[in-house]
Amino acid sequence: MGESKIRNPKSKIFLGIDGGQSHTEALVADENGVIVGRGLGGASNHAEYPGGRERLKQAILQSVGEALEKANLPPIEKTFFAGANFGMTGGADYKEEIIGEIVKAEHLIVSHDAPTALFGATAGTPGIVVIAGTGSVVYGENKAGKTTKIGGLGYLFSDEGSGFWLALQVIRLAIKEQDGLLSPSGLEKLVLDFFGREKIRQLTNDFYNAKMTRDDLASFAKTAHEAAAAGNVVIQEQIKFGANVLVESVRSARRRLHFESNFPVAGVGGMFRGQLMRKYFQEILENKLPNAVFIEPRFNPAIGALLLAYKQAKIEINKILLANLEKSQVK
Repeated sequence: MGESKIRNPKSKIFLGIDGGQSHTEALVADENGVIVGRGLGGASNHAEYPGGRERLKQAILQSVGEALEKANLPPIEKTFFAGANFGMTGGADYKEEIIGEIVKAEHLIVSHDAPTALFGATAGTPGIVVIAGTGSVVYGENKAGKTTKIGGLGYLFSDEGSGFWLALQVIRLAIKEQDGLLSPSGLEKLVLDFFGREKIRQLTNDFYNAKMTRDDLASFAKTAHEAAAAGNVVIQEQIKFGANVLVESVRSARRRLHFESNFPVAGVGGMFRGQLMRKYFQEILENKLPNAVFIEPRFNPAIGALLLAYKQAKIEINKILLANLEKSQVK
């Protein structure tokens, strides 16, 4: 191990974690907001599933271990953090106990990933975040500290506007096209070409027989979105519907949190990297909620977790700290 990248040897060390369905990101920083190490690990959701506890443990050990190594700090079992915040897809259920056995911190918080996404997007100020990745959820917090969460109940019961939702809607419509219930619009070919199947029944059978995962299906969303951007009206209408549901969720959150004058709304996740979702969402938001200000997220959720770790340790989130985070963040 080389010389520590923490400039002040007396500085407290902080940890921020963004744990999701595809990967886990860990950031290690000093008390002034200088990020000294970043590490990546595997998926850390569904700890309650068979093998999930071990998968979560390995994701934490790998991501935090790599971040500490890059910072030239002692290994995880010999490091004590002043604050550590874990924003986890699916929440803290089954995870807090496992993480508490691995990470030692004066302030250790394990919660769902929406607060970290909001804190990252708005740099710690009140507002609303719309997360639309594999799943979807809308989360907000006001000046009084009141919070609200809309949706986020999983792929069977909600998640409109998400990647899995869009992929599923297009596949359903492709089945109707295949069965002669809809006029041809290229959906059947789009689905079969992407998944390399001759019949959609082969695709559905593989999913039901656990040969394909939800993430496998959700990966089709990008291709569906590109087809919509290229002019497929049927898919465009689906994306508009999803964007509308997300805006209605923002409206509900605004009402619950009593936001009146201009308040920030950020969109994060893979769906918002698509041109049409951003366009439709922003247009519908401006039409239905003129007091909402659609913003670009300032930081990613992992930095949002760091900001929450600072807050829990009662370290002021000031301009200097935010500027240090900005300068030292890994693009």
